[in-house]
Amino acid sequence: MCSGITAFNIKGIRTALLWAVFCIIIAFSFREAHLDIRTLADGLPYAAALLRDMFPPNFYALEKILLLAAETIAMGLWATIIGIAFSIPLGLISAKNTSPNVFVYTGGKLLVNGMRAIPDLVCALIFVTSFGMGPVAGILGLLIPAIGTLAKFYAEAIESIDTGPVEAVRAAGSHGLSIIRHAVLPQVFPLFMGYNLYMLDHNIRAAMTLGLVGAGGLGFELFRQMRSFHYHKASAILVIVFLIITVIDRLSSYLRNGITDGTFLNSRGRLKDWSLLSVFCLITGLSIFLVPVSLREIVAGIPRIRDFLSGMFPPDFSPIFTDMKLMLETVGMGISGTFIAMLIAVPLGMLSAKSITRSPFIYNITKEITNFFRAMPELMFALIFVAAVGLGPFAGVLALALHTAGFLGKFYAEAIENVDPKPVEATEATGASFLQIIRHAIFPQVSPLFHSYNLYILDRNIRASTLMGIVGAGGIGFELVMSMKLFDYRHTATLMIIILTTVMLVDWASSYLRNKVVA
Repeated sequence: MCSGITAFNIKGIRTALLWAVFCIIIAFSFREAHLDIRTLADGLPYAAALLRDMFPPNFYALEKILLLAAETIAMGLWATIIGIAFSIPLGLISAKNTSPNVFVYTGGKLLVNGMRAIPDLVCALIFVTSFGMGPVAGILGLLIPAIGTLAKFYAEAIESIDTGPVEAVRAAGSHGLSIIRHAVLPQVFPLFMGYNLYMLDHNIRAAMTLGLVGAGGLGFELFRQMRSFHYHKASAILVIVFLIITVIDRLSSYLRNGITDGTFLNSRGRLKDWSLLSVFCLITGLSIFLVPVSLREIVAGIPRIRDFLSGMFPPDFSPIFTDMKLMLETVGMGISGTFIAMLIAVPLGMLSAKSITRSPFIYNITKEITNFFRAMPELMFALIFVAAVGLGPFAGVLALALHTAGFLGKFYAEAIENVDPKPVEATEATGASFLQIIRHAIFPQVSPLFHSYNLYILDRNIRASTLMGIVGAGGIGFELVMSMKLFDYRHTATLMIIILTTVMLVDWASSYLRNKVVA
């Protein structure tokens, strides 16, 4: 009995300590991000004035905007297509069961993690410096992190395959590439296709913002109009961005779900599927035709990349303490943005889950709000909030919170819709209220998934917060951009080392905690 009481006390103390640590981290992040309700309240009239200035949208030079939109889509498509070609072999050598030896496996794993850790906008900055402004720099900027992310997904899928077919093919005398061709790829092909479509969706979404650093596409035009205070023109661009990302998101989700479930191109919906696939291929062909990738231009830029990299060594660590303080502010922005996103996403997720929302009107309105938050890139939100509440990390926190509330709301809703209905029905039978049903029947089932999603978004938000300073929304990003504009590449190297180290540590900690939560 004493041992039981002792175990209970230890568990209670551990829980209390965890909550204390959580509260301290949140308080620290709020302080570092300079969150202030008074600032938000003072900024609301400016935000309202900004919104008034945005309406009605002025669709000026529509042909030019549509061409820039096609350029943006093409950047995402090229980065995805080239990324797939490089990621498949890298994924194979980064998977334990297909890598030739432990040294190749370790090297592949380190390369994948390093490429994933570099934010796409940082890559775009480097390539704009080396290749000049334009879509080629944008494609290459998207390509590096895309290869790392896809290779990681591929390696995890390969490591989870059934070993039976592999052993059978090996027993028949096959080896090497023959085993991969006949025993590995058939098992992972649906997952690979799902990952490819997800990456295409992500790359087109990210390409919308690369123009902010001169890497082509709609982002540059949006940034120009916002800086010129032409908000009615900027709102027209935002409308087009929203429509493009929404269509791409829904098309990608439909194709991804159909391929993963094995229902794509089946007899029931074959005509619809072929029509969607034809539209998708047409958009792909037109975009790639409008923005051809010049191998000669890439080769011509290689010496400039070499000069840029050689100018980074040795790194200048003299401002390291100032840079670390900016990095702490950046991490604080990521944590604060995630915490606020969680608070916003809980009601969004519940109201946009069909299983618990009885009103079609409320369900559809909440669903569209969630889609809007998810479709608008955080840097575009940051541009608006900087104009509303001024320069600084507070604008970045608000931008991260709204954008990722859309992702969390979608994840929460899907988790709630997939709960086991029996505990819900049993709780309803006792006469429990709506909140009691959520507390006792739904939340215990979705809690592990919610925690996993929150950690994933935290990881993502800390990566994204490193870029908020590019538009004046606080953090280390502004210092990074200025060091490159001033050709202070040794300082740039120091900033990149700090960013990559922080992102990799957060990635490791997030993965570790996610595995613990799911287990």
